[in-house]
Parts: sequence; structure tokens; C-alpha cells
Amino acid sequence: MDTQFDTRQGYCRKLGHHLNFKYCREEHNTLPCPKIRDCWFHDLNIDLFITHNYKQEEIENVVRPVKSKIYTILDLIRQAKENQDHI
Repeated sequence: MDTQFDTRQGYCRKLGHHLNFKYCREEHNTLPCPKIRDCWFHDLNIDLFITHNYKQEEIENVVRPVKSKIYTILDLIRQAKENQDHI
């Protein structure tokens, strides 16, 4: 793994504050945050970094569209309702 950019600071669009690049590339148990491309495209050749440091199946997790917050909230409500019906 290329760690030369780990100490660079960037603004996290997901969490709303600045973080080191290392956090972004390891957010999901050694897999990068799905928003890594959105946050770092202007500072690094992030696509090249991803291609050189991750396997194809790992890259697919990065480029997969992220579900919107409203979708996630509605899905959690649906799950809670289903769980309540089973009680």
C-alpha cells in the first residue's frame, strides 16, 4: 500500500471536517471510503492511486454509487416496522 499521502489533510464531505488521507483510504476495514474520489480528485490523481493499490473487487466497492441518506433513513424505518410486527 502506498502511504506517501497519509498525512495530507483534506475536507471530508461525509463527516464535515478535515481528516488525514489515511483515514479515507482505510475507512471500511482497509477499504477506502466510497467518497474518496469526490473528496480527493482535486489534490491527487485518486483514480491512479486506487487502481495501483486495490484489487478489482475492492475498487468495485469504491465506485459503486452510495445510497442517499433519505433512502437509508426510510429503509431503517421500514426495518423497524417489520421488526415491531414480529414482536
